Amino acid sequence: MTNYKPFMQAMLWTCKTCGFTYEGGQPKQNCPVCESYKTSFIDFPQHLEAQIREAHPDKSFNHQACRKMRMELMKEHGVTESFNVAGRVLPSVSGINSSPKNPA
Repeated sequence: MTNYKPFMQAMLWTCKTCGFTYEGGQPKQNCPVCESYKTSFIDFPQHLEAQIREAHPDKSFNHQACRKMRMELMKEHGVTESFNVAGRVLPSVSGINSSPKNPA
């Protein structure tokens, strides 16, 4: 039996640099642990977060052991490549819309 409860509507923004996780809306401007810019945050898959919280039920989800496990899972599952959130692409002044993945 598991004591993990799904987050329902919460997004899990995780820093690719240190494994810090922020629950909810948009992440802050900088990571509070490693000070990476907010573009270092990705939408972390909840099924992987469940593994972390079940492995460390007595620790805060941003405890050092949890962050370490999160970094290992990101590497193992290729999360940093496949789970990036592209975000909103705004039109440029020239009228050409571009995406970081598909430059014009």
